[in-house]
Amino acid sequence: MSPRRRAAVRAASTVALVAVGLVVLTALPATAAPVELTAAVCPEAPPGVEAFADQVTAWVKWGVLALIGIAAVVSLGSVLVGRMFSHPHASRYGAMGIAVVVMVAITYTVILVILGSITGSGCT
Repeated sequence: MSPRRRAAVRAASTVALVAVGLVVLTALPATAAPVELTAAVCPEAPPGVEAFADQVTAWVKWGVLALIGIAAVVSLGSVLVGRMFSHPHASRYGAMGIAVVVMVAITYTVILVILGSITGSGCT
């Protein structure tokens, strides 16, 4: 088989594979009947603790959010300084810091959803 023919076959098979992948990925998902799961016992803070627990939780949320913001600014500054002074290590560490900040922000959001689902806001 000539190199041109081999390249043409490879290109055609790649196009076919991508087309099949797009068809599979864009297919409508199977639907299942939604199942409502409710706890038999509603989560409730002990008497007199709810206000304190809410206050501590709010402080922790804002503290973590502030740390995420500070880390993002420091990482962006590291990238900028590394580019300005031709310091590749600063740029690399800043880029890694930005990636870590994004992952931490996603984790933060997921943890808040998990905590909200555990503590709830009363029974529905």
